[in-house]
Amino acid sequence: MATTRIQPLPRLRPVQQTLVQPGSRLTGLALIMPALVLFYAALMPSEFRLVIADQTFYPPRLASILVLPAIIWRLAAREVRLTIWDGFVFFASLWMMVSFMVVYGPESGLLRGAALGYDVAMPYLIGRLSFRDATDLRRFLVYAAPGLFVAGGTLLLEVIAGQPLVRPAAAAIFGPLPFYENGVAVGSRGIVMEARLGILRATGPFSHPILAGVFLASFLPLYFASSLRKWPGYSGVIASIFGIFSVSSTAILAFLIGLALLFVDWFQRIIEFLSWKIFIAVIGTAVLAVQLASQNGIVPIITRYTFNSQSARYRRFIWEFGSESVANHPWFGIGFKAYARPDWMNSPSVDNHWLLLAIRFGVIPSYSLFIVTLAGIVLLSIAAAKKPELDRRMFVGLAISLFTVGLLGFSVALFSGLQAWFYMMMAIAISLGTNKMIQARRVTLPAHRSLREKMPLTFKGERRAP
Repeated sequence: MATTRIQPLPRLRPVQQTLVQPGSRLTGLALIMPALVLFYAALMPSEFRLVIADQTFYPPRLASILVLPAIIWRLAAREVRLTIWDGFVFFASLWMMVSFMVVYGPESGLLRGAALGYDVAMPYLIGRLSFRDATDLRRFLVYAAPGLFVAGGTLLLEVIAGQPLVRPAAAAIFGPLPFYENGVAVGSRGIVMEARLGILRATGPFSHPILAGVFLASFLPLYFASSLRKWPGYSGVIASIFGIFSVSSTAILAFLIGLALLFVDWFQRIIEFLSWKIFIAVIGTAVLAVQLASQNGIVPIITRYTFNSQSARYRRFIWEFGSESVANHPWFGIGFKAYARPDWMNSPSVDNHWLLLAIRFGVIPSYSLFIVTLAGIVLLSIAAAKKPELDRRMFVGLAISLFTVGLLGFSVALFSGLQAWFYMMMAIAISLGTNKMIQARRVTLPAHRSLREKMPLTFKGERRAP
């Protein structure tokens, strides 16, 4: 009987292949470069500006124009999947332009409103297209740490010198910033020189001590939660602490909120029955009880513990009369015009970001952007529960920072570099909270081609090993 020789099966050897989902072509520094350009521009004094055709281009606006070609290319390549929350932001930006066209006429309103809408949409787009996961955010924090440390260190130097240093030097080169009244420059704006607790309220490269303090304090939860070690983590935390030298109640409150929420996150991880849901319910109930039980509500109680209770009371009057202006002009606002108020309220400034948006542009941009802020926090919270511990902490840190700045927007107007950072931070939250991409990972695949081709797809672009 003839025997049939059985051919041996092809030898299978495991090979390592890195599988990346299509659409995410850029990685590493190249991916986050637009965000870094905008971030370092946000650290520059506003005196570094260009004026072209009656339009002032401050550093964040100049930076966003510089990276605009890269942003357009990424949009064309569909490197991000847009969501309904992006639509809210773009609609708010468009409404700003439309509202100014209604208030100032088509030609003048288009130029003014488009520039202001651009200052919202571009930082947001840069954030959306520069971050995909917690690793991208950590890499950003590493490259941002030197600039943040230098900016924060200038506050310490100004306190030691007893006088502003950075902005006067910038004004000597580019000229002082103009003071605007009803949207028209009527003089030069001075630099805040005020002492509290026996030291100068330092400004550094920022437009106001409050902005300096809030900007720096917003990075404390990020660096604490980033798990970065050695110089990036240490310098980031130290730079954030330098914000205390702004001697601002709002900045101190930002530190306290950030640290308190970080402690709550740590505490609820070691106490089994505690959770964020329980914490939020308890705090909400306590605030409601104080609001109902106290004679004038919780706001007067808070103002007792600020450095300047008179300033805090003044903010209450801004809210009262500013809200009347919104009620009288709910849809398109009043533009740069001063809102109606008593004669003794001589300052036209509005120390409330959300109220200022409503006064200037109507309620649509204010509500839309506030909703996206809340959405970013909620989406981060949901996504964090599904992440490994290190990434979960990074998500929580970002949610705390976004919550802190969004909340303090009720007591300070966000403009200049802080505004750009806030909208970029909002976009990062939406990106990380909605990103469904499965990160590239190493899997073991058989070397034989025929077997690899028969394996089922787990998601587009990846094959699963049996």
